[in-house]
Amino acid sequence: MTSSPKGLFEELNKHRVEVSKLRNALNELDREKEQWFGKKDEISKKIKESIQKIKEGKTKRDYFTQEVKELKPKRNSINKEITAKLKEFDNLKKEKISLAKSLDIKETPSKIKQHIEKLEFKIETEAISFEKEKELMKKIKGLKKLYGESSIIEEVNKKMRNISDEIKKMRKEANESHKSIQEKARQSQIMHEEILKISAEIDKIKVDEEYAFRKFSEFKKKFNGVNEQLKEKLKEMNHVKEQLDKISTEKKEKIRLEQELFLKSKEDAVNEKIKRREKLTTEDLLVFQKFGKG
Repeated sequence: MTSSPKGLFEELNKHRVEVSKLRNALNELDREKEQWFGKKDEISKKIKESIQKIKEGKTKRDYFTQEVKELKPKRNSINKEITAKLKEFDNLKKEKISLAKSLDIKETPSKIKQHIEKLEFKIETEAISFEKEKELMKKIKGLKKLYGESSIIEEVNKKMRNISDEIKKMRKEANESHKSIQEKARQSQIMHEEILKISAEIDKIKVDEEYAFRKFSEFKKKFNGVNEQLKEKLKEMNHVKEQLDKISTEKKEKIRLEQELFLKSKEDAVNEKIKRREKLTTEDLLVFQKFGKG
């Protein structure tokens, strides 16, 4: 059943109103959809940046951890050397005490030497008797023998001083190595804690990312639904337009045919007037001219 032009116009206007509403709804849904997609995209970028930070942090942490692993054997080796040197020092100390006891040396070689020099100076500078000089010379001889024996202890002292210097040097090196280990271990721990912190932040914002994506998907689904409605409504509206265009075309064709029939009848009337040699009016002349006979 073909609707009347009036009915079709009313239907077309109704479709136009509905299309306008659907387009407004579609624009609003598109805005919401893109807004949520933008939020999701922004969060995804933050996650990528955080993951990159974790990678960099792990590289630094692993570097410091490796440095600690490499420094510990060195420090332990130095400490073992220190222990060995301390043992050697103690042995020399015991040897010194034993020598001093066996040789009955109660003074240091330097003091014994001072006594010798003092006695020799006395002999050279003071006027003393022959007997006194013989006594002092005997004493000097005894001191020189003692000094010779004490040189063994002096040699032990020298070794002990050398070992003591070595121990100080090694302890300094061990302390520096230990400080370096502590600092690198501290840096490694800092990086590890930073990694854990960033990982926790990623877990948190991943929830926001998933929520944003759900909202985007929700609005996208609504958008597609309204878009399909709009497509269907546009089809319906175009169908009504086609009907109206068809009616309009048919109406124009009918008018054209009516005009042609009217003009043909006018032409026939003018031709009859000419045959009868009647006077032509202005209207007759215009009709005559229209048909190419003027």
